[in-house]
Amino acid sequence: MAYKDIEVHELFQLEDMVIVDIRSPQEFEEFHIPGAINVPLFENDEKKLIGFIYREEGLERAKELGQELARKKLEEFYARFRGLKDKHKNVVVYCWRGGMRSQGMCKAMSEMGIDLLRLKGGYRAYRQFILKDMERLLENVNFLVITGKTGVGKTKVIRALKQEGLPAIDLEDLAKDRGSVFGSVGIEERVSQKQFDSLLYEELRRINGNNVFIEDESRRIGNVYIPEAFWSKKDKGLYIELTASIDTRIRNIISDYTQKENWEEEAFTAVQKIRKYLGPQKFELVKELFEQKNYEEVVRFLIEEYYDKRYRQFGEPLLEVSCDNLKDCVEQLKEFYSQVESGILKRDEVAKP
Repeated sequence: MAYKDIEVHELFQLEDMVIVDIRSPQEFEEFHIPGAINVPLFENDEKKLIGFIYREEGLERAKELGQELARKKLEEFYARFRGLKDKHKNVVVYCWRGGMRSQGMCKAMSEMGIDLLRLKGGYRAYRQFILKDMERLLENVNFLVITGKTGVGKTKVIRALKQEGLPAIDLEDLAKDRGSVFGSVGIEERVSQKQFDSLLYEELRRINGNNVFIEDESRRIGNVYIPEAFWSKKDKGLYIELTASIDTRIRNIISDYTQKENWEEEAFTAVQKIRKYLGPQKFELVKELFEQKNYEEVVRFLIEEYYDKRYRQFGEPLLEVSCDNLKDCVEQLKEFYSQVESGILKRDEVAKP
């Protein structure tokens, strides 16, 4: 038996497959191919030690140490890959760039009777492929862009549309951030740029249809940026503005931001970031409201004195929908989608932001 190298495009054609990332747990946590599992050749401390030896004693000594550490775990690796191979026809292994780690693992398993597939070029080749292929996937996509002031319920609508089976991409969920100075309040998980790009690519592959709902976001969402190909398509989309009463907006914001323990501390830290914008008098007022735990008035104040004053509408939206009743809002958007799909509404007949 011998392992076989496959190109990235072949990865997406395989059936009954499991993808195995053999990089360290720390590398895997930062970014990986969506759906992959982690069977690390080296643990974090082992990889760190190998790197230290490489810098201090050179490549050959580092390779010797790596081989020594890996040999001690061969039985463990065999049991893990045997179990995966029993469950899946194709077991694909990758490391960072298709180098010694994946070569060594695949060769060792091959000698022990387990035939694996190795991703040629590793994660680096995968990333290069998806960024290029994303442009192809976007060629015929028309974005239906949900816009509106903070708190109207844009993200709730996107998620409701997805549940209804309509093509929709939740960018804030992929980025693990709500895209504002308060965007990370109540959210523990973070994603890297590489992981965001991978998740976005998988969403585009999943989408069935050319007309896709997305939320109107800035180019930067938290600590990640929307890829240029996606961003330029968004600017050419059809815009729908959601509206809601201030009471609805207050309820939505409190519901979204207060689910995690210690959210108050995070929220006040975020307020301190806009202290200069608010000015000393308004900042002291909102600080006092926090101390009184009068959170409805905190939100009302921030809507009126910060969010709405910064809100900018780019051009005339094609449609305006009230979101005071989520169900009614979604029904109107479903009808709008049907009209776009049927060709009743055409791009060259509508105003563009």
